[in-house]
Amino acid sequence: MGYPHGPQGYDPYAAQGYAQPGYAPDPYAQPYGAQPYAEYGYGAPAYGAYPPGYGQPRPGGGTAITAAVISLLLSLIALGGLGIAAAVIFGTEPTSATDEAGRSEVTIGLAIGAVPSLLWFLGSILLFRRKTAGRVLLILLSVLALAGTWVSVLMALSQTSSSEAGGAIAGALVISFFPLIILILTAAPSTGRWIRAGRPTAYPHY
Repeated sequence: MGYPHGPQGYDPYAAQGYAQPGYAPDPYAQPYGAQPYAEYGYGAPAYGAYPPGYGQPRPGGGTAITAAVISLLLSLIALGGLGIAAAVIFGTEPTSATDEAGRSEVTIGLAIGAVPSLLWFLGSILLFRRKTAGRVLLILLSVLALAGTWVSVLMALSQTSSSEAGGAIAGALVISFFPLIILILTAAPSTGRWIRAGRPTAYPHY
């Protein structure tokens, strides 16, 4: 009793008189090394390419935070000094009409002096929150403070002797130190990058 055994074992198709069916090639198979994206007109995505906000180092906020802290401290010191001056003035009773008029002038001066202090405070808070308005506000305040200081010094130098000029210039340098530091820190490119990094991107984070 014989069975049609082939070299690979029993072939069920040979016993029925026809050959074993073959398999058609896969129409979706790609040759080795082929680019599957080439037929659509673009290449394969590059390894490591991410949309904005993915896989990129986060910029540091050292310059922005330092500028905001200095601005906040300056505003608090200025507001504290104005508050103490106001308490002293309103804590004493005027003794004459001249004292009453001088008291009104000082009160107006304190109110005017409180405006830049409040703006320094506002700018520091906005910069802490990564707002461009805070950066712009601190830059403008720093420029105005530097310009006002040196204009005052130049006007004073025109009316003082040469022996007093050195003291006036030294005082202007001390007064200009912190506004100059704030201006440099807020205008630094790293501050702008830190502010932009805090904005929401168009791509969802998973």
